[in-house]
Amino acid sequence: MLTSLTLLFLAHVPALESASPELTPSTHQALAVVQTPAPKDDEFPKLKKEAGKDVTKLWKLYEWCKEHKRDKEAKSTLKDLVKIDPLHKEANIALGNLFHDGKWFENQKKIDEYIAQQVIEAKKAQGLVEYKGEWVPKEDVPFLEKGLAKDDFGNWVSGEDAKKLKAGFIKQDLAWIPPTEKENIDKGLWKCGDMWLSLADADKYHAEMYQEWRIPFLGYNVWSTCDRDLVNSKIKRQLDPAMDDLERIYGMRPAKPINVFIFRALDQYNSYAAGDEEMQKDPTEMQPLSSAYYAYFGDLIFDDTAESLNMGVTYWDATTEVGGKWGVHQVRHAIAQSYAEGLDPSPLALAALRKSGRIDNSYYKKFYGEKRIPTWLRYGAAGYVELYFNDTTVGMGGDAQWAKKWTIGNLLKLGGMRPLKQVLDCRIKPADPDDVSKLIKETGLVVAFMVDGKCAPVMEKHKALKEALKSGADKKAVDEAVKALEAEILKNEAELRKFAGL
Repeated sequence: MLTSLTLLFLAHVPALESASPELTPSTHQALAVVQTPAPKDDEFPKLKKEAGKDVTKLWKLYEWCKEHKRDKEAKSTLKDLVKIDPLHKEANIALGNLFHDGKWFENQKKIDEYIAQQVIEAKKAQGLVEYKGEWVPKEDVPFLEKGLAKDDFGNWVSGEDAKKLKAGFIKQDLAWIPPTEKENIDKGLWKCGDMWLSLADADKYHAEMYQEWRIPFLGYNVWSTCDRDLVNSKIKRQLDPAMDDLERIYGMRPAKPINVFIFRALDQYNSYAAGDEEMQKDPTEMQPLSSAYYAYFGDLIFDDTAESLNMGVTYWDATTEVGGKWGVHQVRHAIAQSYAEGLDPSPLALAALRKSGRIDNSYYKKFYGEKRIPTWLRYGAAGYVELYFNDTTVGMGGDAQWAKKWTIGNLLKLGGMRPLKQVLDCRIKPADPDDVSKLIKETGLVVAFMVDGKCAPVMEKHKALKEALKSGADKKAVDEAVKALEAEILKNEAELRKFAGL
């Protein structure tokens, strides 16, 4: 007996057959063969292996891939090709790469990154580093971190001064001129106190004591009662090469501009050194070296706020030919004294002085006891730039070594150089001008041997001292470098005397 489910199935069979009378088992099998053809042998791996690293064959393989619509394999083939030949023009074009600066890049972003990297490398090659989005010399960073900025002369100024520059103020020498008075500068006038004067009248104004010119140059400022043209045309001509020689001696330059005071006459020089009771001006030196020599270190120069302005002091008498000739040596010695103080100040002694307000023997001991540069090197550096310099200003046929030859000849007349140990002890005797003069010649000769003598052991120890000073090493470390240098100089005393012809 048929079930109801069987009857239901049989009732639907005729309808199925009438809808698809041709779909027999055999026709279903034939249809399956047409829809899924048997796979063909894949030739790409074989062709790729045959191509190997041959650029020409790889390019043909790429063309075969394109012909057979094998886009994925075509791209991988191109990539393999440009790895072997990065400059293959057709392959790079096919990859959509862009050409720039002799190279192919995947896209414009890669080109931009390349250009940026080239800029960075070029800046670094120039010794620049990136600081707050700008490229600056590496040595400028410590000053920038202190909020300093460079003025028109290349000197570092405070953040306050930088603001004035942005506000339209302009500097005339070291004085700030507000925008409302800038027209006077355009007229060629000079600010003297509350007055605007012509250059001739400004020279007369600044010729007076305590009304000196204060003229900035690169790395130093000249305070002077001399006429401005003399400072610019003759004095600067001596100071610039002296600064270069001092850098050779010490291995570095002072972080801030140094000052040097140059008077127009001997009487002003003496008055400034001794002080003036009537004008309520204190002496400017602790020991009376000014009476023994034509230049001295003003270790008691202070401004109205008791801030130290210690500097070398001298004079240039332009009224006589002899005065001008001696002035060449005098200004060189003075700036060397300023230079040493710029590298080696005595901040602790000065802080104690501001607190106590007393200048006595204890202050003298503190001030000079704090120094890292030994006395013989301080005076020797001054003696070198003053008396042993190579004169680059001589004309055709002139002798650039005239200063050194004259000095050694004079030293021979004075009996030659005393024992080297005594020279290095460097006992300055202000009461004996002749001995002071000779000792400066002798210490200058030691420095000349140190920088120009080409004695390898001495040069090595000199280099070590310069590195210690440049690194900011403490007094103990510098003392050790000084002792090593002194010992090497003493070992080579015979070489030194031979170098000098003594």
